[in-house]
Amino acid sequence: MENFNLHDQHVHSHYSKDSEQPLIPYIENAIAKKCRYFITTDHLDLDSPFSLEGDWDIDFEQYIREITDLQRQYPQIKILKGIELGYRNCNYQTIAKRFENIAMDLINLSVHYNDFIDYYQPYYFEKYGLDKTLKIYFDNILEAITNYNDFQVLSHIDYGFKTAYLYDKTTKIENYQEQLQKIFEVLIHKNKALEINTKVQSIFPIEHTDYLLKLYFQMGGRKLTLSSDAHQLKFYQNLFDKYQLLIKNNGFHYLCYFIQQKEYHYSLDD
Repeated sequence: MENFNLHDQHVHSHYSKDSEQPLIPYIENAIAKKCRYFITTDHLDLDSPFSLEGDWDIDFEQYIREITDLQRQYPQIKILKGIELGYRNCNYQTIAKRFENIAMDLINLSVHYNDFIDYYQPYYFEKYGLDKTLKIYFDNILEAITNYNDFQVLSHIDYGFKTAYLYDKTTKIENYQEQLQKIFEVLIHKNKALEINTKVQSIFPIEHTDYLLKLYFQMGGRKLTLSSDAHQLKFYQNLFDKYQLLIKNNGFHYLCYFIQQKEYHYSLDD
């Protein structure tokens, strides 16, 4: 394990449709924080039945040109290539072709919607019922990680649960333990990492994340990433100190990061 400050591994820039953040301020911030690496993981969500803006695609040619130029400009930090890949059962076998010729360092797999539910919108929890919609959501995650293999990290397992919680704060993720256990079993079997997403988890009481960490650890899970899901510079590495301590207090000794999709560890014991 190496001694340096952990870089943020879920970061959005102007290459995502929901962000206007330029790369240079991010990179200079990461350098100031003494990070050895910097990465963005912009959205690739295709064929959304809900987006009025069309595909959430990336101009990969421009992306590669820009980070190549920035790497020359900032040789003191290594700029990695990443993506947040949105899963849909109708296209998971073909979506990866969009970047098959790019040597991605990190692929975060996410579930934002299925064919008939946008998990970001409370409307669908009202339409189908909160409990039913959450069960569909967790089944959707299980389907994604079972069917798709070419990823390193499952991002924000509680993305859809966040919407349910904001709709009804009496809702508890513990009620879905059986489905969570099935998800964790697949992640552990496939040697994939679970993301602790400070943007999503900061919405909940700390007991929420504590419960997820304890359940994952008890099942034998040890691979975690810590990420902010930043869409603006001010949120880069947001709440990292707080969540690193919580993770360490739950028995974890390291956090994962990835280069050329190979796993490395950042020690929490130093």
